[in-house]
Amino acid sequence: MSERFSRVYVDRVLDPSYRNWKRLYCADAMDVHKAHLVMLRERGIVPPAVSEAIKRGIDAIEASCRWPDSIPDGAEDLYCVFEEKLELAAGAENAAWLHTARSRNDMDTTVFRLALRRALRGFLEELAACCTVCMERARAGVGELTVLFTHGQPANASTMAHYLSGFLLELLEGADALIQAMDSVDRCTLGACAITGTGFPIDRGRTAQLLGFRAPVPNTYQAISTSHWLIRPASAMRLLLSDAARLAADLLHKSSCEVGLVDFPDDLVQSSSIMPQKRNPVVLEHIRIQAGLAAGVCVSIEDLFRSVPFQDVNEVADAPVTDLLDAIATAGSCFALVAETVRKLRSNAARAREIAVAFGVTTTELADTMVRECGIGFRAAHRICSAFARSGGDKAKLRAAFLESTGADLAWTDSRIDECLDPGRFIAVRRTAGGPAPEGMESVFAAAEAGLSRLRAALDEMRERNARAARELATAWKGLA
Repeated sequence: MSERFSRVYVDRVLDPSYRNWKRLYCADAMDVHKAHLVMLRERGIVPPAVSEAIKRGIDAIEASCRWPDSIPDGAEDLYCVFEEKLELAAGAENAAWLHTARSRNDMDTTVFRLALRRALRGFLEELAACCTVCMERARAGVGELTVLFTHGQPANASTMAHYLSGFLLELLEGADALIQAMDSVDRCTLGACAITGTGFPIDRGRTAQLLGFRAPVPNTYQAISTSHWLIRPASAMRLLLSDAARLAADLLHKSSCEVGLVDFPDDLVQSSSIMPQKRNPVVLEHIRIQAGLAAGVCVSIEDLFRSVPFQDVNEVADAPVTDLLDAIATAGSCFALVAETVRKLRSNAARAREIAVAFGVTTTELADTMVRECGIGFRAAHRICSAFARSGGDKAKLRAAFLESTGADLAWTDSRIDECLDPGRFIAVRRTAGGPAPEGMESVFAAAEAGLSRLRAALDEMRERNARAARELATAWKGLA
């Protein structure tokens, strides 16, 4: 290893960084070199003969280069190795022109932003697929009775459509937040140079355009000092991962033997090596694990910049960016598991009805009906129905409590009381916007469709802009010859 640097420093910092660049950033770095050279040529900063020689050298490196397995002696990073290869391929005097009006500060962060933008877009594709599955499964669950819990206790009768669409809307809110956060990523830092830009007549907008960015970072000091392009997407990702983990935890509860509201097919269940009867829905645990691991990296990114000077610092270099890229891949895996889980989720309507009866989860509607039909206030109805629930559903106790509270007899037959307590009726009367009745779900599905449309439109725009930029860069690059 290098005699210029401490062996420990090389082994622990420089070589791992070099390997990260080989694994993740090489192709983006080549695009940055190309876009920068095209701009320098178009602005008349680099002579045509020089730009042609550099182009031939870069093409030769791309075609035949084998990067060393480990960082070579004396090199600081992959860029140093690239410069040496370019000097051999294009001539030292020609190669030196490529670094005109740029620094590793603005060059490296542009490369990192390209890689991060691509990873986030890939994650959004996975998230969109998951949201589509959630929408389809929710629509299929309009008539599927279930019981929803609060504070770990049976609370209300509802439907799988109502339950799953609630989760879907959380994901779509998170998608909106991540798309907004990506605006900080989708800004080009090239042209900022070390800090203050350059005296050369460069066109920062042109390099941004060739690389598919929305625009340059406006301020050259901000370009090399900002942490928002890492913190904002990490924060948005963490929220989405929290939602995934919460769903997994809730489904683990609902699929337990004691609750039994949902179960899963054999292809999502593992058995015990010793207990023949066991059916373990471990896919839910793996959702929770992957969500937790990826979220942990996101938290570390957010915390990394606490009390860090507002300067160009290595906190925005390859080590944290690489960790975040790997976490994004794990997050994508997590949401692929969520999609498969939701797609194959089976609800148990018979068990839902059993729980509804055993725990009186429709008693709220009994009290509501009493208010509507008997002309008493809700607090009085609540007390009467509480006494009924404590009695275990004794209709005589209900009538006695009504008489004691109102001084009048309850003019309801047993069948009318049973009708008020029916889970289907409980759902059917909740027609307010957002409720589980079909009428209430109309606005829910409309909001979900709107969110999905925003997500798909954002992805379409990203794909189209990036593909257009790639074609434009290829054409401009070819024109340098």
